[in-house]
Amino acid sequence: MIGIIQRVLLDLLEETGGEPLKFAVMDRAGVPHDRDFRIDQNYPDDECLKLIQGAVDETGLSEDAINVLYAKAFLKEARNLFPQFFMMAKSSEQFLLRQATIHGVIASGLKKPEERQVVKDKFSARSIEPGFVEVTYRSPNKLCGLFRALAHEVAGIYGECLTVHCADCMKRGDDACRFELRWEKTAPDGILSSE
Repeated sequence: MIGIIQRVLLDLLEETGGEPLKFAVMDRAGVPHDRDFRIDQNYPDDECLKLIQGAVDETGLSEDAINVLYAKAFLKEARNLFPQFFMMAKSSEQFLLRQATIHGVIASGLKKPEERQVVKDKFSARSIEPGFVEVTYRSPNKLCGLFRALAHEVAGIYGECLTVHCADCMKRGDDACRFELRWEKTAPDGILSSE
């Protein structure tokens, strides 16, 4: 996984529980305390999954709760690093339709073409009709709960309400996770919230 994923998680842990919490989670995952996660490097997927599980174990929060906290922290960082991604879209529907492309752009810093392709292949999105988007996610990491949390947080940025239905799920044995995203209301004038 691209290092921004782990870095945001570790920053969130340190912000909420200080270095003792961050280091306890790193210890559970077998990650050295001096590891510097970079946005232009790929790191072992299982290491990231161990960090997420370590966060669940050390905090006592559910994986869903960790996903929500992480989604908020990640989108805050993404808005600082990539403000144009958010400014180009007038609604969360537009943003989430571009999400697969955005995911690929973030991966463009990876040096190996095969690593970039793996990241690009994880997501696809298509508009079924206005207010209804289907997203397909394929990854052995099965972080579909994190995508759900991120989708809801993106909708919140635009002041919109979103329902997410997981029609298929790799955790249930399907070949991919297929999300049906439906919008309940549209943001006035496409104005982003300031939070």
